[in-house]
Amino acid sequence: MWGAGDAPVSSRGAGRRSDWFRWEDTRGLVPSASGSDHSVRFSDDFALLAEHGLRHVRLTLDWARIEPFAGRPDQEELEFTHQYLQAARDAGLSIWLTLHHGSLPGWFAEDTEGFRTTSGPSIHWSRHVDKMAELFDDYATAWIPVEDPVGWAINSHWLGRRPPGRRSLTDTQDAVEGIIEATFNAHRLLSSGTTPVVGSFGLPHLHAIDDAANPAQKMWDQVIWRSWSRAITDGVLEWPWRAAVERTDMADAFSAIGVGLVAAFGIDPDGALLPWPSGQQRRDATGRTPSAERLGDTLHRVGEMLPGKDLIVTGLGVTDSDDDWRSALFESWLDQVFSARNDGLPIRALFLEPAIDGYSEAAGDFIDAGVFTRGREPKPSLRWIEAQQ
Repeated sequence: MWGAGDAPVSSRGAGRRSDWFRWEDTRGLVPSASGSDHSVRFSDDFALLAEHGLRHVRLTLDWARIEPFAGRPDQEELEFTHQYLQAARDAGLSIWLTLHHGSLPGWFAEDTEGFRTTSGPSIHWSRHVDKMAELFDDYATAWIPVEDPVGWAINSHWLGRRPPGRRSLTDTQDAVEGIIEATFNAHRLLSSGTTPVVGSFGLPHLHAIDDAANPAQKMWDQVIWRSWSRAITDGVLEWPWRAAVERTDMADAFSAIGVGLVAAFGIDPDGALLPWPSGQQRRDATGRTPSAERLGDTLHRVGEMLPGKDLIVTGLGVTDSDDDWRSALFESWLDQVFSARNDGLPIRALFLEPAIDGYSEAAGDFIDAGVFTRGREPKPSLRWIEAQQ
């Protein structure tokens, strides 16, 4: 299955009551404005994706727009969302509905401390998950509770790359625990229906920069790779900073596992996450080095950790204006995907992200990243992808 996905800030711009809207202002970033103008061009955009063979879409129900004030849903946004999802269905697209991908309501993230508190995952989030399932489950081919939950926690509370921009180890620990709890809680609520629920995780390679960094590398590997996966296989949730607890409610969660391709990190002895590889490697517009060789290793490791689980490759793309480079990366990535399939890994779908040039949260600016220009012209990299289909 071939598809495309995007975060709402990229495609529609930040909702005025979102944490990202305030982040743009306080950090002096280029405003995301209307993103790729998807809010007004969505019907044509969906037809464009279908025309070019991208018949599965990962669409996010933007909580910050749907519930801009706690307990007060925006009825106009809910009506828009029904029209939006119906347009995707009318274009013949299969819809993979995501509940959190990037921005959050400001009242949740800032006023209640969001996923860093017990009430975040257990009360506000659970209520939101139930309401979205009640209203929109009929449109969904699959649900994705949270796109890259651990990555969200690390980027927002350890690396300071997104709101709330913290750089605190204890806050990171709280955020990681809270977002994983929320992800599995959403699975529990959504799986009471018949629609499949997919867990989607960003899985970077982690490299100790020297022997002294090996303990820190093992700690981050436990957090990013093994915490959630052991909960699925063994019903045990374990963090490096906390004793293991039995969580039978998490065992065998998710119908499939989404594998996100995330730039690698170097780990120093203090546990700092550094760009990897170091030196004069080519970097994209966000300063990261896309991995052209490691996707196959990532897929095989996930297959070994979670035997029998269907795998979804999410978010293939590069934030850079050089489309020749994008095509070369796609060629390398797809070679590895097809090789992994030939090795027996049950890879069922592949999503490009984004499809259309819009706003990049990672760069804080409008950067070429898609296989269509913002004017909806297909790039050569898309033509290459079509040939593989």
